[in-house]
Amino acid sequence: MSMLTIRNKKCCRCGKRIIGGYSHTIYCPTCSAFAIRMIAKKFTPEIVKSLWEYVAKYGYVCYYTRMLLDMTDIHSPWYCVFDHWNPRDPGRVVITSSLLNEMKANLTEDEFWHIIHQLANHKRHGTKFRKITLKYWEPRLSVDDVASFGSAVSLVSQTLARVHPCAICGKRVFIYNAKYCPRCAKFALRLHSKQLPPETIEDTLNYVHKNGFTCFYTEIALDLDDPKSPWYCVLDHWIPHNPGKIVLTCALFNVMKSDLSEEEFWYYVKAFADYKENGKKVRKRKLAYFWRLCPPEDG
Repeated sequence: MSMLTIRNKKCCRCGKRIIGGYSHTIYCPTCSAFAIRMIAKKFTPEIVKSLWEYVAKYGYVCYYTRMLLDMTDIHSPWYCVFDHWNPRDPGRVVITSSLLNEMKANLTEDEFWHIIHQLANHKRHGTKFRKITLKYWEPRLSVDDVASFGSAVSLVSQTLARVHPCAICGKRVFIYNAKYCPRCAKFALRLHSKQLPPETIEDTLNYVHKNGFTCFYTEIALDLDDPKSPWYCVLDHWIPHNPGKIVLTCALFNVMKSDLSEEEFWYYVKAFADYKENGKKVRKRKLAYFWRLCPPEDG
């Protein structure tokens, strides 16, 4: 077959005109790069077929929100990534944005929309957020998130009376030389191990003293015992990568918030809820702190 360039030939997948291709060219540059990524993922022929059918019907838009996806900038929050419709289940793969892929985390589609609706209602109407059991949840915890109680006591101890109130929660402490009760001691160790500014640590401890171990964003009670729980208490940078203010939230919301500011997080929670409830188009906004490479393993 001739290798001469041709004009007005259409991509066999998206139907767009191929400009400056060769006689053997069947993909436009966008579809060619997409095909290479699917090959690299070693998707089954059934998944490849379903993805091509979706692209032919809708184009490169998010499966969950129909937002137009970015096919070139791997740092963009709207970059097209592959997502397992059910976490870690290779049977069905869809395309979505890097941002939504981060927010969906290890949730099923039903769980994701349920969480989004609850968060939106809490923000708009002050309704109480109710925890649910998550089928596929898998925590993302660092070593300091599972610190032992023994080291916690040694780190935060000081000479006090044998029975005295915990410096954080106010409950009675029966351990000699301990400043905190066992529960608060473990939390204090995690806080100190982050090497945060002293004023940030003091502000965080004051929050716990005033509000208890509750989520800063939703006020739900946090789990301090099971690091594998989606409701486990974790420390979140209120402004991404800025140690100036640390707040408490659950592991699930920490993953969903990702590299978003609080204002950006609530904007997209409400925007996604509006899309699901009313079909309102999600409008993209420039994100101040979001910076991601395409995940090594999408979804």
